Parts: sequence; C-alpha cells; structure tokens
Amino acid sequence: MADLLAYLKRARGGRVVQTGFLDLEAQALLEEQARAEGLKVAFFGGLPLAERKVAVLYPPEVPSVHDPVEVVFLEKEPPDLGEAMGDLEEVEGGFLLALLPQGKKALLAAGHTPLPPPEGALRPGRERVRTLVVPSLRVDAVGAKGFGVSRTYFVQGVKAGKVRLRGKVASPKDEVAPGDTLLAEGLGALRLLEVLGETRRGNYKIKVEVER
Repeated sequence: MADLLAYLKRARGGRVVQTGFLDLEAQALLEEQARAEGLKVAFFGGLPLAERKVAVLYPPEVPSVHDPVEVVFLEKEPPDLGEAMGDLEEVEGGFLLALLPQGKKALLAAGHTPLPPPEGALRPGRERVRTLVVPSLRVDAVGAKGFGVSRTYFVQGVKAGKVRLRGKVASPKDEVAPGDTLLAEGLGALRLLEVLGETRRGNYKIKVEVER
C-alpha cells in the first residue's frame, strides 16, 4: 500500500509514472485511487492472459503512453526477479516471460539468454487444450487463468453462484482436481486434464481444455 501511495504522489505533479509488475489486488486499488484523483492509468502485461501487470499513471492531457513490457523466450525457468518480472507461461521448448528492462538486464547478468518469442506465441490462444502456470489449484486461480479474465472478475461470478464444480455451486477456495470440470455461466466449460508438476517458485503447471 505504501508503494502505491508513493506512485500516486509522484504522479500528482503531472508526470508520467511507471510501477513495477503488480498483482491483481494492487492493480484494482491503484486504479481506484488514480481515477479518484483525476489521473489516467494504463496496464501492460505482455502476455495475452497476464495477471501481473505494470501500471503507467499519467495526466488527462497526455493522449497515450508507451508499453514498457517486453516478452522474451527462455529455454530454462528464470529466477525470481521481483517487480521487474511479470507472468511466466510454459510453452513448447521453454517459457515465455514478461519483463521490464531492468529484469532483462538481471537475466543477462545471471547467465540467461533471452530470445524473441516464437512466431504466433503472443496471439490469444485459440486451441482448446492449453498448458498454463497458476499459483494454486483453487477455483478462482484456475478459472481466471483458463478463461482469460481477471481473478477479481471471476471471483465475482463465483460468489454470485455462476460457477459450478462437480455438479455443485463452487466457492473460490474449492480446489480443482484432474478430471474436474468448471462450468462458468457466460464463459464456458474448463476441464483440468492434468497437473504437470510444480515450478521452482511454487506455482503449478497444468493442462486444461476450454470449451466456449
């Protein structure tokens, strides 16, 4: 919260201010505070289904702002780079990673070789079966990532009784197991096919099938 207030304070003088990568809760809080003060805010995540995003605060008289996020391809899973590192998505042969410039420098210093993303990797996936990286197997985490919506938005639908798991109305804290199907009103059906393992950062690699 203190960091968010510092960003807002810097932006009050009419300057363009960029944050590090923020989680969904911090994004929502910063956007609410910025709009209350008459500031515009733009979010950039790099990946089509990104949860962690960089915010850029700017005054109304500025027409647009630059996207500071770069997406690179890595053959090996990277170390944790803090706020300089956004979402990590496993793809064939390696990982896609959203970065700020200082994150790319840190990767190079650590001996990694960032490469351009494979052709077509940054288009929203149309294939039904996808491999994702999620922070947990909870309904809210798996559903939001699988359907490509914000976790806050998906939780609202869950709390409104619009998501079902194993034939019953789901709660955000319920866990999805392989073979389970999430039915989300207005979004479709998501089936968890397989849990492929855990990443070094404690996230889960999962394979899902989505029908809209």
